[in-house]
Amino acid sequence: SSLSKMCDVQTGHFLMGSLGLYQVGKFLGRGSYGRVAECTKMGSNETFAIKIVDDLRAGSEEMEAMKIIRSLNPDQNNLIKIHECFQYKDYMCLVYEMLDESLEDFIGKRSFHPAHLCQIRAIAQQMLVALSGLESINVLHGDIKPDNIMFVDQITHPLKLKLIDFGLAVNPQELNVGTQMQINPFRAPEVILGLPLDVSVDMWSLAVVLATLYIGDVPFSYNSDYETIRGLVQLLGLPEDDLLHYGKFSYDFFTYEEESSQPGWRLNTPFEYSEATGEVVKGLNEIPDLDAMAEFHHDTFPLYEEDDHRAFLDLLRSMLAIDPRQRMTPSLALAHDFITMNHLSGERKASYAASAKHAMREAGIKDMEERFPTTSTDVVNEWKTSG
Repeated sequence: SSLSKMCDVQTGHFLMGSLGLYQVGKFLGRGSYGRVAECTKMGSNETFAIKIVDDLRAGSEEMEAMKIIRSLNPDQNNLIKIHECFQYKDYMCLVYEMLDESLEDFIGKRSFHPAHLCQIRAIAQQMLVALSGLESINVLHGDIKPDNIMFVDQITHPLKLKLIDFGLAVNPQELNVGTQMQINPFRAPEVILGLPLDVSVDMWSLAVVLATLYIGDVPFSYNSDYETIRGLVQLLGLPEDDLLHYGKFSYDFFTYEEESSQPGWRLNTPFEYSEATGEVVKGLNEIPDLDAMAEFHHDTFPLYEEDDHRAFLDLLRSMLAIDPRQRMTPSLALAHDFITMNHLSGERKASYAASAKHAMREAGIKDMEERFPTTSTDVVNEWKTSG
């Protein structure tokens, strides 16, 4: 069995690559593909994270994706670096740079309290750069979630991040309508409804990650596709008629009322969905709409910059366009006020702007320096202590 096979590689074992010999240290985690181990390269004492994949085909696909991604500068584009790849027995071993903890750990450590907007901006900017880079080489990541966003080194740059795990990365032209990808609640509406797919599915997932940071937990319940759809209808309204008309799976969630005085689509009730599928519909969403998110966040941070929240929610709304054709692209998002901080100029906002700039510095983002030469510690201390 796959499990007994995985016991082939244990702490203390050696793995021979073409660039060196690695000793297996502690195991860091496991997934459907196998396990990740912290390994030391003999003779150099460098540590790497080696992904030991027990499905050779899956390992080869990830290796192919990493070859394509190598054409981008991984450090400039906030993408994980691969050192080498080799086969050991029946495993594919992918040797990656060693990173720190994940954004999932960061959210958990905060006990699901909202993150500060200045932190969210630094995180958003780096992931938008990553998605912009991937879009330029026509790669869809397909699994953007807090687990797959990792801090590089929280001692030197507390907010510097990289996107990891390209095991499901694909050229969107190779995807058929109806392909299942992503996990709830990060699954884009076009995936659930069975519409044509392109790189904008990643943008949707990133938006849900940012919303999660903003309120401290995922914005909709997600035990099933129906709950995700119901949550996004509650938050954003019904998908447009043409999306529902062309969606391969629309009728799983919606009904077209021809007989009514106003013919049109409606969301099936939880009872109707349960009757049809036998699935129990669980939690309701606590947050009725995007504006209510700001209230939620407001209670956590007394120093509250109204314009910054407005800018964030405006960006979020554009990234959460249900119609992928209208969804904001990474490059446009990078030019949005929330990221550029154009709305934070002026004397009145100087201390908040300094805090925003400080967070960008903690993420190793350089070009913010010239625009806001002031420094202040007030707001910085606020999000440090509440963090």
